[in-house]
Amino acid sequence: MQNSKFYDNFEELENETYISNLFLDLVIKGNVKELYGVNYISNILNKIDNQENLEGKEFRNVGEFLESSEKIYMYYSKIDELLAEKIKRYDQLAYLRDEIFQTFTQDGNIKDDATAELKNIRRSMAIVKNQLNIEFNRIKNRYYKYLSIDQPIEKNDRICIAIRTENKNLIKGITVGKSDSGSTVFIEPESMIELNEKYIDLVSDERLEINKIISLLTFELQKNYTRLKQNVEIIAYIDSNIAKAKYAKLNNAIFILPSITSRKVNLKELRHPLIDREKVVPIDVELNRNGMIITGPNTGGKTVTLKSIGIAFFMSHAALPVLTIKAELPFINDIYTDIGDQQNISENLSTFSAHLVNIKQILDEATEKSLVLIDELGTGTDPIEGAALSKAILKYLLDKGPLIFATSHLSEIKVYSLEEERLLSASMSFDIETLQPTYKLLIGVPGASHAIEIAQRLGINSQVIRESYRYLDEGYAQNEKIIQQLSLMHKEYEESLLRQKNAEEKALKLKNEYEEKVEKVKNRELEYIDREIWKVKKELKKIKGEIQKIISEIKIAIEKKDIDSMQNELRKIEELTLKVDNIEEQIKTDKSEDKISDFHLNVGMVVKVPGNMVGEIKKVDGKKITVQLKNSPIQITYSPKDIEPIINADEDPVRKSVQIKINKKEIVNPELDIRGLTVNEAIPEIKKFLDDLIASGIKEGRIIHGKGSGKLAIGVWDYLRNSSIVRDFKIAKSEEGGTGVTVVEL
Repeated sequence: MQNSKFYDNFEELENETYISNLFLDLVIKGNVKELYGVNYISNILNKIDNQENLEGKEFRNVGEFLESSEKIYMYYSKIDELLAEKIKRYDQLAYLRDEIFQTFTQDGNIKDDATAELKNIRRSMAIVKNQLNIEFNRIKNRYYKYLSIDQPIEKNDRICIAIRTENKNLIKGITVGKSDSGSTVFIEPESMIELNEKYIDLVSDERLEINKIISLLTFELQKNYTRLKQNVEIIAYIDSNIAKAKYAKLNNAIFILPSITSRKVNLKELRHPLIDREKVVPIDVELNRNGMIITGPNTGGKTVTLKSIGIAFFMSHAALPVLTIKAELPFINDIYTDIGDQQNISENLSTFSAHLVNIKQILDEATEKSLVLIDELGTGTDPIEGAALSKAILKYLLDKGPLIFATSHLSEIKVYSLEEERLLSASMSFDIETLQPTYKLLIGVPGASHAIEIAQRLGINSQVIRESYRYLDEGYAQNEKIIQQLSLMHKEYEESLLRQKNAEEKALKLKNEYEEKVEKVKNRELEYIDREIWKVKKELKKIKGEIQKIISEIKIAIEKKDIDSMQNELRKIEELTLKVDNIEEQIKTDKSEDKISDFHLNVGMVVKVPGNMVGEIKKVDGKKITVQLKNSPIQITYSPKDIEPIINADEDPVRKSVQIKINKKEIVNPELDIRGLTVNEAIPEIKKFLDDLIASGIKEGRIIHGKGSGKLAIGVWDYLRNSSIVRDFKIAKSEEGGTGVTVVEL
């Protein structure tokens, strides 16, 4: 919060608040890409800016930052257009990243093949080093028993041999040093001098090449300093938005966009962010006037309330989460405060004088777009003069137009807040029985100080208490008595509201329990209906099988020209067809009524009625439909749910129905392709597909939904899991479509 920007430009604030809510949505849905692995390089940038040399590991850190931050940028730039616009200044600097990775190992050492020249130098160094080792081993094998150490010793970049002092003349060479004890001499053998010279020259060449590499890379970093700094700022911006969103979710806070058209303040269950959330007492703040005066006893929470309101305004104007469950705030340009004891001995300022210095600035600079917060208005001087000055300050500010929140102990200010229609009086609740503050804000009620009552409860001498009451001004005492009565009435009102709220919650709980029980009963009924439908469909399948058998026998009769057999078989088909129609009628549920109600039944419409008969509507009277049967003088009255409109009246519905039923088994495709559909569009297709498979006696089907985002597949699996006619389902084998295809077993 300390480094957060206060937005006094509404468009900027609107954009930032939108982005804050965008990240909150990502956090809630679990779609945040964390910044794990992103190394912040601010300290390295400071060294680059100051033209200081970097260590190899620091170069590597810059490369790793560019690599990991690019992934973060690519992810979030695709989330939202406004966010993409906000972070579009990010520069991937791929060439610089690749050059760093090509030059340095993960540990920050320069790679052998960083440049062709370095590669040649190090290859030569390895050859010379190997030659030195060979020569050392030759000497070691010859003088082994005289050596102090059986490993080559490096002194001033030269390979030497450690030999005991008394044997030093055995080996020809140059003495380059001896041990602290003097017992060992370090000799560079004559046979190794030339090789050592070569190696030293190569080390020097290596150092020059490394310096050249580092100089070139340092120049590139300095050249791209602004871009690197910009990238760090963008990643930090994303990081801060993630942190804000996590804080909001954890603390049940919200991001608020202040209003530019309303001056209303409404904060529900506002909490101070620095008070332990287990201990903090939420307050409700509601103001539709120019200002609020908060009164009440000491340690009652007035100052904390004032600060909470100020923090809410600041955080909302910085696109930070506000600890409230609901909020309305006006848009402001600045905040002026006078909170706390500003006494300053070095500047010869008393408490009262220090307050006045702040008040002067507020009076001079505050505008109608300002928020003014004043704590303990009028204190620190004579109460009468302090009250007079305070009323004048309030009137001046009210005329000037800023939004005002102030606290005070002064009785005159309490009265003024009740008299001035542009002000709203409020107070901090106090339990006189326990002498403890409740820290709740009471709107519309000024607060009593309770000073004498508290003194009495704490055991102050009774004579002092009596004298205190006697010295009280009669008007003041009357005012305090009225204020106490108002507070008591408000307390009773709050308790009444709480009882009402508890009653409503209890009623809602009972309602939910009732609806849950009804839903369970309904589900049991639906399960029963599904079982019955299953039985009926099973019977239907059996009959259709018989029809197919009869058709086969008719074909044989046709070949044999056996007319009697054909007529006999056709009669069987008619009987079975009628049985099919009766069974299909049983399958209809109450949903049929909803489906039919979609049609507007009119006089003259050709319809199908129970018994697979056709007729014409002669009369429509509400829920009574009079139908005259086809080729008959009989008129019968039906309910709308028993009537099915015929779209094409020229076709014989009975005959058409029989044809479809007989041929259905032949045309059912055991594979359904729903790619491109939404879940809601796909479910009806799947339901029909499964019904057709069942009706045709097919035990297994394939649903092609594709891979994509996986949403369609999940929707399909949820439906299949809850279907009563599905025995099992599984993902197809990889060669048959894998996760893009689901195999259903019926």
